[in-house]
Amino acid sequence: MSDAGLIPRNGLPPFLSGVLLEEASPKTDLLAQDPPAFDCALAAETALRCYGLSGAIKPLSAEKDANFLITLPTGERALLKITNAAEARTVTDMQTAALMHLAATDPTLPVQRICASLNGKAAEIVTASDGQSHVVRLMSYLEGTTLSHATPGPNLYPALGNFHARVTRGLRSFFHAGGNHFLQWDIKRAHHLRPLLTDMQDINLRAQLERTLDHFEAEIAPLLPRLRAQIVHNDFNPHNILVDAPHATYPVGLIDFGDMVHTPIACDLAVACSYQIGSGTDPLRAICEMVAGYTNCLQLEPDEIALLPSLIRLRHTTTLAIGASRARRYPANAPYILRNADAAQRGLATLDQIGDATVINALKRAAAI
Repeated sequence: MSDAGLIPRNGLPPFLSGVLLEEASPKTDLLAQDPPAFDCALAAETALRCYGLSGAIKPLSAEKDANFLITLPTGERALLKITNAAEARTVTDMQTAALMHLAATDPTLPVQRICASLNGKAAEIVTASDGQSHVVRLMSYLEGTTLSHATPGPNLYPALGNFHARVTRGLRSFFHAGGNHFLQWDIKRAHHLRPLLTDMQDINLRAQLERTLDHFEAEIAPLLPRLRAQIVHNDFNPHNILVDAPHATYPVGLIDFGDMVHTPIACDLAVACSYQIGSGTDPLRAICEMVAGYTNCLQLEPDEIALLPSLIRLRHTTTLAIGASRARRYPANAPYILRNADAAQRGLATLDQIGDATVINALKRAAAI
């Protein structure tokens, strides 16, 4: 498609604040579903019909949805997101409403903005080439380098922690029925992982994860209801964090709100920390700096700090259990599914080597508790 075409006089449609409610679809395994049947031509037609936009269009990779980058003649860029039909409409609406909520509570926070359709809506329903109906949204496009493809600079981790806390604080007053949906990646649901462990080939690793789940059920799960909880991003990982340059000094964006759920904020922080356990002589440096930056914006409570090592272990356990189950079901895609497995095992080994008491004391010092 050429760069010329009909566009609103001022470029992208106006950003929205408000709430869109839609009917829920049945709960299912999203990653087992085919993505929406949209090619560039149908995506371009959808953008023009729903948003009055046309320009150069390019498909982007996605696990379950169909995403397209639209470059307008003005040079502005936007993301056209066609959501998998298997995703419950209440969950899709929660993600949309959360982005609009963040735009209102922290307008300078670098997250995507929801653009209004020609009908003034936050989302429209469109039909794919196979006749399936999908939610479509137009969002602003965030520029930057993913942290997974960058080298962290010396001051990055405190900035990451502060950024993460701003997102959590911005969602503090956000409520939505979709927040209570079942998500296996939610650490508080870890007891549901046990049947997945039968797919693990390494019997020693399986036994280790079974012990972790035994500890969760006996010692951790009873404490979670006492912790502060809210709807959180729940996937603050290097693939979803945008930074300023390949040699990163500060974060410039956060994408993919697809794992949002209502859970203790300590679980959300544990997810972020699980990806930043290092190696060498000071493997806790990055997560301590993140916690220090986090608490400069949002203070942590002693009970939350005390549970972080166990919650980080549970995130690694979740990664390994879900990965093993999916790799067995979809062997052709196993290398992609298991891409984080080695890092998860290293994280578990590092925590075991250091010991929880040492980790907790280091995190308490970082949080000034």
